[in-house]
Amino acid sequence: MAVSADQLAVALDSLSPASLRVEPRDEAVRIVEYTRFPRVGPDAGPHIGFTRDISKSGMCVGADHPEPVGALLRVTVRELDGGPGRPGVDRVVWCDRAPDGRYWLGLERLTRLHER
Repeated sequence: MAVSADQLAVALDSLSPASLRVEPRDEAVRIVEYTRFPRVGPDAGPHIGFTRDISKSGMCVGADHPEPVGALLRVTVRELDGGPGRPGVDRVVWCDRAPDGRYWLGLERLTRLHER
């Protein structure tokens, strides 16, 4: 069966970024604190969000503000007891507006800072 380039493009466009990940995801809701990285200027303060799912290579975060694709964020996911986790640097790979006006951010984990 032959597939045209147009048919392939339509098929690929129909896949969401989250559906392309094959590793296991933890669907726990956790509080996330994030700032642009590197932080420049006083208006680049921290934002609070929450996870929809977390995997070894990234996470999906619900947020009040959009972030541009490719932006780097310093992210700290709170531990289950509410204590701060280890901060890391993540890249925004996608950003979708939710029906309630908030945003879903797909983050790719690049590194963890201050490994214990």
